[in-house]
This record gives sequence, structure tokens and C-alpha cells, in this order.
Amino acid sequence: MDINDSAGIQALLEQLKSSQAWKDAVASSDTINENESFQQHNVDDASQPNPPTPSVSVATLLSQLQAEPYSDATTSQDHTFDSFLPLSPPHPATPGQRADDSRYLTFHQALPVIAGLSEDPRFSKTLKSMKDEQNALETRLWEERKAILAKYEEKIKVAKTKATMIGSGISKHEAKMLSDAFEKELKRFDMERVLPAWDGLVLQQQEALAQMGVPTMFSTTDPSLREKQQKMIQVLDGLIS
Repeated sequence: MDINDSAGIQALLEQLKSSQAWKDAVASSDTINENESFQQHNVDDASQPNPPTPSVSVATLLSQLQAEPYSDATTSQDHTFDSFLPLSPPHPATPGQRADDSRYLTFHQALPVIAGLSEDPRFSKTLKSMKDEQNALETRLWEERKAILAKYEEKIKVAKTKATMIGSGISKHEAKMLSDAFEKELKRFDMERVLPAWDGLVLQQQEALAQMGVPTMFSTTDPSLREKQQKMIQVLDGLIS
């Protein structure tokens, strides 16, 4: 099965959940799963402020897995995003621990765990809230970027008007200055605003998903581990799409 095939993954999840082996596994581990996955995440119905997009999903976000300082960010759903963050980052597992550490499960080993988590409506509700927060951030960043573009479009319009009044066009020198200034401001915006915001959101999502017991998820900047997390995010995104 192609791990990037969301339809195939969803079908496999459904097959897993309907199998007798899965039902037996769930029956024998209900208590453990409840304690480890959601005992610490009671979702209150208190409304909270809003949070991200230029139109990317939870899958796209963790697919790029770049990191954002949104420690104060709250969701537009019924709970704050911070309420799902762990008190401290997970400690690296020792070689002897890795076999039993859900962070290091293979993709196929993780699927039954995800199927079990998806049975709890609070799990899907939290995923949707995280996706809404990401969309809100992406929208804000996109609007801020468009504002920079609009500012320079206005500068060009003014320059053209002045040039027309004296019967000439914009000089190459002036055009180059405007172009260079626009490019410089966009680069500064990306480096000082977009990347920090994005990186912070990714970090929050990694930690929140780890706290909910999602396999392979924990705070990391390692490219190979982030690629593995991206595949898991594609599965999660399929559950709420």
C-alpha cells in the first residue's frame, strides 16, 4: 500500500477496526488506552479566542514541518491549544526503550493505535480544532503578505502618476529601487514573521499530538523523523476530512 494514498490508508483503518483481531485487542487494552491517551485531556466546552492559512491542512503543516511561537494561541473551538501541551518535552529514549516507545513505532504498527484513538470523539474534535488553528494562522500570514504587495503597488502607482505629470515614464533607476525594496521586505517578512510563526505552530502540534498518544509524534527537528510524522499526519487528516 502507498503510504501517501489517503484513501488506501482510510480503507485499511476501516478494515482494521472491523476485524475480530482488532476488537479483541481493543477489548483487552481499553483501560490502558483511556489512561494514556485522554485522561489528561478533558475537553471543556468553554469558548476560546481564535487562531491559522494560505490554505494548507494539518497534513501540509507537518508535511513541511517547519517550526512558530504561538504559545498563547487558542483555538476557535471549545478549548485552548495549550491545554494539550505536555509539561515538558519528551526525553530521548534509550536503545532499550525504543521497542516499547510509541514514538518509534513503524507506520504499520501505528495504524491500529490510530484506529483506537479515533473511536473517541474527543480525539477527532481536537484534531479539527488544531486544523482550524493552522488555517487561521495561514490566513493571517497570507493577508499580511498581500498587504506588503498592496503597499508597493501603491508606490508604483504614485511614481507613474508623477512621471506622467512631467511627460515621462518611471526611470530604470526608480523602478529598480522599488523592485529591490519590495524583494527585501518580502524576504524580511518571511524570515522574521512567517518562519518563526510556522515553526512555532509545528512544535505545538507535535507536542499536542504526542500528549494525546499519537504514535511517532514528539518534538523534533530531525528531517527523517519529521518525514515519518508527515505520513502519520496524512492519516489523521483523512480521519477528519
